[in-house]
Amino acid sequence: MPAKLGRSRPPLPRFAVAWFPRFAGLEGIEAFRARHDPMAALIPAHLTLVFPFATSLTRLQVETHVKRVASRWPPIPVTFRAVRMHANEFVFLTASRGAESIVTLHDRLYSRSFLPYLRRELPYEPHITLARNAHFEALQAAYEEARETFGAELGDVLRAVTLLSVERDGRIERLGEIALHSA
Repeated sequence: MPAKLGRSRPPLPRFAVAWFPRFAGLEGIEAFRARHDPMAALIPAHLTLVFPFATSLTRLQVETHVKRVASRWPPIPVTFRAVRMHANEFVFLTASRGAESIVTLHDRLYSRSFLPYLRRELPYEPHITLARNAHFEALQAAYEEARETFGAELGDVLRAVTLLSVERDGRIERLGEIALHSA
């Protein structure tokens, strides 16, 4: 019997894991992002730990893996200060204190069932995206503005991560917050 034409499988669900800092000065970052980051309308300032990936894993399987890793991880004091350009398209506010622990947490999250989704071609650098622009002159202007605006150190403690659903239309839904281990 011939296959029916025009029938396709629904797209696989896409998940991600992020941390949403709550430090003083966050409103300034959000105002800056509203002017310079096209994603600002879709998601508040965040640090991505697991980048969006399409998977046949169920939400429960994804959540169980994240809980398994997070429940063994202590809270991480984090500070952000350095502003830098990345790949001639982004402006990042990079983590300094706590960066090594965040990288290790990122690596642990990409273990077991998440390992196939690790993008090995991109080295991981803990950051908050401040701006994105494919036009270098506009990006350079945003970079200069960010360097002038974000000279002070911003700090918080990473105590929980958030599991996200990333829809094909760009919508991002928070599925739940998962606490790190607390002594």
